Amino acid sequence: MELTSLIEIWKWFRWIPPLILKHIFTKSRLSELVYIDVRPRGDSVRVCLGETSSFDIYLQIINMTPFEIELDRAEFDLNFSGVTIKNKHLKKSVIKAGQIYDLYISDGIDGSKAIVIDRMSKSGNASAIDVYCVFNCKLGQFVKECFHLGNVNVKYNGNLSKSDQGA
Repeated sequence: MELTSLIEIWKWFRWIPPLILKHIFTKSRLSELVYIDVRPRGDSVRVCLGETSSFDIYLQIINMTPFEIELDRAEFDLNFSGVTIKNKHLKKSVIKAGQIYDLYISDGIDGSKAIVIDRMSKSGNASAIDVYCVFNCKLGQFVKECFHLGNVNVKYNGNLSKSDQGA
C-alpha cells in the first residue's frame, strides 16, 4: 500500500478524541511509524580527509504517522572505519504526515581521528550509524532509536599527506 493512501485513511479518524488516540498510538507505535535510514541515492555519506577533515551525511526520515511531528533533537554515533564520532543535531524541524524529510549533517573531524580513519579506510572496514531522535507531536513526545544502520557506503575523498601524519 502506498504511503499517501495510508495518510488518506488516517484522515478519516481525526474526529477521535486525543485521549483515545493516545491509546491507539502509543509512544512505541508512533516510533514504529517513523522510518529513518541513509538516503538511498548519490553520495549519502562522504568523508573528506585533507587539511581540514570533515564528514557529510544525508539521512531520510519518513513520517508514516497520521500526525505532523517535530524533530526536537537527534544524536548520532558515526562509526567510520572503526573510529566513532559523536554528533548532535539541535535544530527543530517539522515533518508533515506522509512527508519524506532529508536531514543533512555536516561537521569536522578531529585531526587524530582523521589519521586513523585515513589508515583504516584503506583496509575496507565497514561503517555504521547509530541514531537517537526525539520527536514531538500532538499526542506527546516519543523517541526513535536506530541502532547500527550498517552497510553504509562511505565515499572517502582526499588523502592525508605524510607531513599531516607526523611522518
